[in-house]
Amino acid sequence: MIRGAKRGLRRLRNKLKHADKTTLKDFKRALTADLGLKRGDRIFVTSGFANLNAEDYSPEDLLLSLMEIVGPEGLIMMPYYPPVSSMDWVKSGEVFDMRTTKSGMGILTNVFAHMSGVVMSEHPTKAVCVWGKDAEWFASRHYLSVDPYGEDTPYGRLLEKGSKSLSLGVINLPMFHAIEDLYQDPKTLYYSEQIYDVPLRTLQGKLISCHTMVHDPLLSEGTMMGGEFVKRFSEPIRKVVRFGYDHLYLIDNTLLKEAAIKEFAAGNTRRKK
Repeated sequence: MIRGAKRGLRRLRNKLKHADKTTLKDFKRALTADLGLKRGDRIFVTSGFANLNAEDYSPEDLLLSLMEIVGPEGLIMMPYYPPVSSMDWVKSGEVFDMRTTKSGMGILTNVFAHMSGVVMSEHPTKAVCVWGKDAEWFASRHYLSVDPYGEDTPYGRLLEKGSKSLSLGVINLPMFHAIEDLYQDPKTLYYSEQIYDVPLRTLQGKLISCHTMVHDPLLSEGTMMGGEFVKRFSEPIRKVVRFGYDHLYLIDNTLLKEAAIKEFAAGNTRRKK
């Protein structure tokens, strides 16, 4: 199912539910007082903006608030993926143009990508947008990594430096895929055996080929979503607050990594037994 269809189903479910409208003041208080987000934090943000049931703030207002909270010494990273699954995109043969292709990861990502000071990593299936301290370094050379979530990628660097995952109205955790790729055995549990050469048009307009691993949806059938797997972990790894139609989640990626390594060592993965 494409991401647009999933968002449509979420909107339909939301119409059938009741939740109070949320304000920007509510949002800031939930992040700082309830979840403990603070200045200097490095965060990987995923979002379902409609699930927040916003009354008086736009996606840009929300993003400016995040920038204010973590400050220029902090960092914000967001996913910028194709509008369909990685494998469907690769098989389509379409060129991911870093200048014009829209992200399939929601309105916040598309707004964030064009804000002042935001830079993008270059990758045809797992690109990110980054703002804050050392953003250029975090985003650099992504297209050179065969493993899109590997050590020398924005995800691997963010995991090494210490960070948190902030999920707004959804629990979608790309950083957990980085943990899987770095510490799960075998590391290629959910990837196709074939490594693909995928066309990419860079931010400078140059057409290049990116040699990359791609998740195989057939290998993921019957598996838990990363967010569902992480729900088994309690505080202090994750903090949760009810907000709008859903929840806000703040997850310490270092503590998550340590807990996941223990789970992997015990033979526990997202693949249901």
